[in-house]
Amino acid sequence: MTYSQSTPFSFIIFLFFCTCILSSTEKCNQPGATLNSTDLAKPVDELLFSHIKGLGDIYAKGGIWKGYAYHTYRQHLVHFTEKGPDRAFVINPPTPPKGAIRLDAQEGKGLVVYRYDLRMKEAYDLVFGPEGNGTFEFTFDIEGTNYYLQAYSDDLAEESGDTSRAVSFSTHELFHRYQDNWEEVPGSKQDFDNFPLTVELLELQILCQEIMKELPSYPTEISALKKILRQYVAIRSKEMELDPTPDQLIRNHELYQEQMEGSPKYIETMGNLQFFTQSTVPVHFSYSIFEFSIETKAEVRGMMGQSVYYGTGSGAIYILDRLGVNIEAMEQGKTPYDLANAYLNMSKWEQDQALREAKTIKNWPEIQAKAREWMALK
Repeated sequence: MTYSQSTPFSFIIFLFFCTCILSSTEKCNQPGATLNSTDLAKPVDELLFSHIKGLGDIYAKGGIWKGYAYHTYRQHLVHFTEKGPDRAFVINPPTPPKGAIRLDAQEGKGLVVYRYDLRMKEAYDLVFGPEGNGTFEFTFDIEGTNYYLQAYSDDLAEESGDTSRAVSFSTHELFHRYQDNWEEVPGSKQDFDNFPLTVELLELQILCQEIMKELPSYPTEISALKKILRQYVAIRSKEMELDPTPDQLIRNHELYQEQMEGSPKYIETMGNLQFFTQSTVPVHFSYSIFEFSIETKAEVRGMMGQSVYYGTGSGAIYILDRLGVNIEAMEQGKTPYDLANAYLNMSKWEQDQALREAKTIKNWPEIQAKAREWMALK
C-alpha cells in the first residue's frame, strides 16, 4: 500500500495500529512491543491471569509452602474452541519471543504477559495429540526456553462451573517442577503393575481414605486432627507389616506417592481456599471411595496404586502443618508418614490401639465388604 502526501498522518498511524492487533507478522509484532488498551486478551483470558496473579501473590508469602515461587514460572497458555486454538500467551519470558506483543497492566492483571500466537497450533497439537493428556505439558520449547504449557477454553468462565480448575492445574503441576530439586526418598520407586492387592490391604487403604475424606473442612480441632494422624500412622504401619512384595512397595511406592502427589494437592487446595473465598464449590483433599464405580481388577490397582494418595498425602500434610511440624522437611527425602511417625513416636501398643480405634468407624462393615468385592473382580 502507498500513501499520497494528502493522506492524514493520524489515519496512517491508525491503520498501522490496527494491523498490529489483527496480524501476527514479525514486522508488526516486534519483541518487547507494548500496546495499551488493544484488546489482546478477552475476559476469559483476563480471568485466568487474575487467578495466576492472585495465587502467585499468596504462595510468595510463604505461608503455604516456603520456597514455592509459583509467580516466577514461565507459562505458555493456549485458548481453544471447538475449531481449535485461536490465541495464546506467554508469561514471564526471559526475553520476549519474536512476534510477541506485551499486554498492558490492566489486561495482564499485573503479570508480565505477551500475546504470542505464532506457535499456538503446534502447542495445541502437542496437548491434544496421541501422546497428549488434553490439558497440559510440562515443557514446551520457545526459542530455547522451556515453558509450562496449558490449554484452556471458555468453560473457565461458566457461572455454574468451578473457575479454579484451570489455575489449579498450573499450581499443582508446577509444584512438580519445584519437586525436581528435592532429595530422593530412599528406596522410592513407582511400580504400578506390581502394586500389592489383598483383602487386608484394601480394607486398610479404604479405611485411611474414609477417615480423611472431609479434610480440611472437618474436623478443625487440634485434638481431633491429632487423633486422625495417629490412626493414619497406625494404618500405614500395619500395611507395611502385611506387605507381601519383595520390593516393599507399601513403603517404597505407596508412601512415596503420598509425598510426590500429596504435596502438590496440598498446596493447590490450600491456595484455592485462600483465593477463591466466595466459591460455593466444596473444597476437600479427598473423596469417599464409595463414590466410584470400580469394575475391573486393573481399576482397583489404579485406584489403590496411585489415585487415593493425592488425598491421603495432602490430608496428612495438612494435619502436620496444623500441629506445627515443618512440612518443608519433605524436601530432604521425607514422606508424610516419616514426619508423622517421628512426630508421634508411638509405641507398638499405641499403634495397635489407634488401629482398633480407626476400625470403629461406622461404615467399617461396608469397607470390609467393598474390599472383598474388589478382590473378586477380574
